[in-house]
Amino acid sequence: MTSPLKSTSWHIKIIYFLCLSSICIGQEKSDFKIPDSLSDKSYSYLFGKFRTSYKDTVSAMLYLKTSLAKATNEDDKLKKAITLNTLSAYEVDKTEKIALIEHAIFESEGLESIELIPVYTNIGGIYHDYYEYDKALIYYLKALKLVEKYEIEEYQYILLTNIAKVKEGIGKHDEALELYKRCFEYGNTKQPIDTIRTITNVINIAESLRHNKKYDSATYYYNTIIDIANQVIPSYGKILTINEGINLYYKKDYISAQELLKEGSSTLKLNPESQTYYILSQIYLGKIQQLQYKNQEKAKSYYLKVDSILTKTKLVLPEASTAYDFLISYYQEKSDFKNQLDITNKFLELKTIISSRNLKTTDRLYADFDTPQLLKSKQVLIDKLEDQTNTRTIYLGLLILLSMLLFIIQYSRYKKHRKRYNVIISELNNKEKPKTTSPKTPITTTPVQKLNIDDTVITSVLKKLDEFEAKNEFLVPNINITSLAKKCSTNTKYLSKIINIHKGKSFINYINDHRIDYILKELKENKTLQLYTIKSISEEAGFNTAESFATAFKKKTGIKPSYYIRNLKNDTTI
Repeated sequence: MTSPLKSTSWHIKIIYFLCLSSICIGQEKSDFKIPDSLSDKSYSYLFGKFRTSYKDTVSAMLYLKTSLAKATNEDDKLKKAITLNTLSAYEVDKTEKIALIEHAIFESEGLESIELIPVYTNIGGIYHDYYEYDKALIYYLKALKLVEKYEIEEYQYILLTNIAKVKEGIGKHDEALELYKRCFEYGNTKQPIDTIRTITNVINIAESLRHNKKYDSATYYYNTIIDIANQVIPSYGKILTINEGINLYYKKDYISAQELLKEGSSTLKLNPESQTYYILSQIYLGKIQQLQYKNQEKAKSYYLKVDSILTKTKLVLPEASTAYDFLISYYQEKSDFKNQLDITNKFLELKTIISSRNLKTTDRLYADFDTPQLLKSKQVLIDKLEDQTNTRTIYLGLLILLSMLLFIIQYSRYKKHRKRYNVIISELNNKEKPKTTSPKTPITTTPVQKLNIDDTVITSVLKKLDEFEAKNEFLVPNINITSLAKKCSTNTKYLSKIINIHKGKSFINYINDHRIDYILKELKENKTLQLYTIKSISEEAGFNTAESFATAFKKKTGIKPSYYIRNLKNDTTI
């Protein structure tokens, strides 16, 4: 359907609205007088009373008419627009309803207010209910502009749902599904969960999945919500049932599909919200009669019912093509040229309107919604990239700082290790025993008599320890204090005390230090030994494991065996 205002020039529009305004306001002035009890009441009071009595038409209209008269007298265009929009809810006739809201829009021309969002959404919804998608989109986008300006997240997702329905109506099912999913995910983040919104979102997703031929997924959503929908809003349960019936039709389960389609449509009221689903149920019941039962007459009865409703409501439904295709063929076979021509004309009109509607709406969607959305997405990506760049710069700075710190630590460690290595080599070159660079337990100057050991025993043990060291007997694996005490002709207690006092270390450290001193010298002088593995070198030094050798080596020298060997090789090369 095309609005009479669509092709009119602007000055004619003004005349039209002035006439409409004078009719409405003239009626208010002549037929309605503000009651004395309400003459000094504020808009807030009047709308508060309206909200509590909106089901009582007489009371509700009293407060709304008072608000309209007050706004007219005070020339408050915004309040007049809000009141006219609210009055439209009580108007049954589509034309009159739209006239009231367009009057509201005319009154609010040039104004930008959060309170105009419901006005634009309302008229957009009415046009949408009658499949005038291009007009619906105009007002949805106006509302969306205000919603984004005032950052009303809740309303933004309501409008995105409406725009998704427009996309669905012109066959952009994949794009519609993405919007529905966004709205569904948003709804699930709100606490407490709004059951009605959840049901509505599931209806939208299930239907969109069907349009996208994802039939199993559509059935999954149907099963998750149908019981709740039947309990909370039975009419929504009927819509879900019809949608699942259509879904089963495409899954070729015609018997089950027929049951659900009949169940869903049996008590469904024909109002703007549900009449589309009723028509769809009749179309698919007709299809089932054709495919499953081969019953042309029964199919015809369903399709004629579809034609009757469409003729009466002036709805434009793409799926109705099936009904008209069948009826044209049916009347042609019967040589009923009169009815064939009538249906052909209706079919041509349907196709023309759908084609025109889709073209206009597609252009507007691309220019006024898709492109701005893409630009927003682009800006979000740019911002993210900038954030990433900033983050990377910070990380790079930290990495450089950390690298410098690690370099300083490594260099400091290198200098420290090199210094210790040089000390060891210097001592070896001077034919002195390498002195540990790590702290040693100082040799105690405790008088000998304090050991409570006879002097001759101490002298004898020390002499035998000198022989033990000279013969490198500390290299014998598994040597222990018991075997060494026996070799020194004493007991373990005396030997331990003598080593502690006169050697300044424990028995274990005494053995290990001699082994390390020995291997330091051997490695320096024996280049072949430098080629051995750490395990083999540890065995040469009398250790049972490479781990115990490495630990003792590091404790004695402050450097690792591998570092010592590597530097020996480098020094030789140089």
